[in-house]
Amino acid sequence: MTAQIYPYLTFENAKEAMDYYVQNFDAEIVYHQPLSEEQAENLGLSTDSLSSTTLRAEFTIAGQKIICADATMTNPQSSAMISLMIDFGEDEAAAKQLFNKLASSDEQRVTIPFGNQTTNNQLGQVVDRYGVTWLICSGRLIGD
Repeated sequence: MTAQIYPYLTFENAKEAMDYYVQNFDAEIVYHQPLSEEQAENLGLSTDSLSSTTLRAEFTIAGQKIICADATMTNPQSSAMISLMIDFGEDEAAAKQLFNKLASSDEQRVTIPFGNQTTNNQLGQVVDRYGVTWLICSGRLIGD
């Protein structure tokens, strides 16, 4: 059996979150599907400004697909139990460039400075403004 696994993130305002990832992570928005009037009404949401709502959207970071949506039924809660890793392979310069960009902004919090963490591996960790933990790495991971 084979399948693809994609991060599926929910936000209070996914469209705003995607704009944040474009500015801070050099993300690219692939598509954005707002709620229809009927969907908003069925969820008990306002039908004003439907274009700012998100039923489903996709963006990419470093070429990797991330799916997202508005959390329409509950308030989204971040979890320290799940982290996303951006592995730049042997391109240490690209990993360091992204990490330094993130570390220089007040929008993220550095939890592990970028540097040698294991043999042949550079890694740094940040937590973004939505509580998502990101591991930025380059080099060879254990088991490669």
